[in-house]
Amino acid sequence: MLPHEGEELLAESRFPLASGREVICMAAPLYDDAGRLSGVLETLRDAAGEREAGVPEEQVQILAASLPGIIFTLDRDGIFTRFFRTGAAGEQEVVGRRPHDLFPADEADFLAGAARRAITEGEVISETRMLTWDGDRRPFQVMIHPLHDAAGQITAATGVCRDVSADVTRERTLQETGRKAGLYLDLLGTDIYNTSMVAATVIEMLRERLSGEEAELAQRAKNTVEQGITVIKNVELLNALDEHRIRLEPVDLDEIIASQVRRYAGIDIRYERESHMVWAGPLLEDVVSNLISNSLKFGGMKVRIEITVTETEDTVTLTVADNGIGIPDHLKPNIFDRFARGTRTASGSRGLGLHIVKTLVARYGGRVWAADRVPGRPGEGAAIKVILQRC
Repeated sequence: MLPHEGEELLAESRFPLASGREVICMAAPLYDDAGRLSGVLETLRDAAGEREAGVPEEQVQILAASLPGIIFTLDRDGIFTRFFRTGAAGEQEVVGRRPHDLFPADEADFLAGAARRAITEGEVISETRMLTWDGDRRPFQVMIHPLHDAAGQITAATGVCRDVSADVTRERTLQETGRKAGLYLDLLGTDIYNTSMVAATVIEMLRERLSGEEAELAQRAKNTVEQGITVIKNVELLNALDEHRIRLEPVDLDEIIASQVRRYAGIDIRYERESHMVWAGPLLEDVVSNLISNSLKFGGMKVRIEITVTETEDTVTLTVADNGIGIPDHLKPNIFDRFARGTRTASGSRGLGLHIVKTLVARYGGRVWAADRVPGRPGEGAAIKVILQRC
């Protein structure tokens, strides 16, 4: 029923035709000369072009003007019934026309075809397309949705074309910057790595010709150089971790520990060899290397390092303990975070080593945590414990 005055009644209803168009039926009473109700007078009119009540037109125009792109509606005949374009004239120049009247053939074919799919199949279309904008072809994110009437029937397709040229340019810039940074890092890392390896070799040759305190000083110099090599390897490894696919395989933990102990010759490292097989990968040597390097970093060349391995039915626990300055309890939960800071060194930076340890151990299905060398006495040295799956 419609609003009315007095006793006169009016009625209105809407119903769709087979063609997809909607018809509005208006009915009013019909009286004879004596004032008696004698019938009903009905009128039918096409509802095309009439807009449902909703967002006020002014609000739609304001929203459209603030978007970097186009808002439009296409009916079943492929005709624009609404069109807003940022920085362009109003919709009156476009409404009533077709995409092929406004856009190049390939762009018009896409818009018309996408609208037809949205209307006939109820499909939502989302694509990035090149469209002409002020004479230039630019990338646009196009979203087209079916538009329903009050009865739930799809009557049109409505869409938004958002200019994403700035996003594309930004992404390309980031990719190019990342590519150049990676190239420079590779070149720098390779040059420093090779130079450091030569220096370590020369120092080792010199150490073999020396004895006593001079040989010890040469060994310290070599260990310092090798710690720099570890830093380079860690930076390269960190950049590769996201792309590195972990494939678990049986690894002899004893062989890896023994090779790292030989690498740090001259350092007081105590380890009793015994074979322990774990599920890991070739990068497990970086775990052991970083744990030893961490003890040296915070304990100095005179530090004593104790490496132990224990087994249960399903797991293997690796412990690297040192008699250095230890780790305060409030720092223990965060020392494996990337570039975590604390009070354990003058600079406070803990670097990447323990972060890489945690990342690799997690990918091997294990876990790692910090403890005290002597339980309950953090000032008497630290212990890093790693649990791996036994095989």
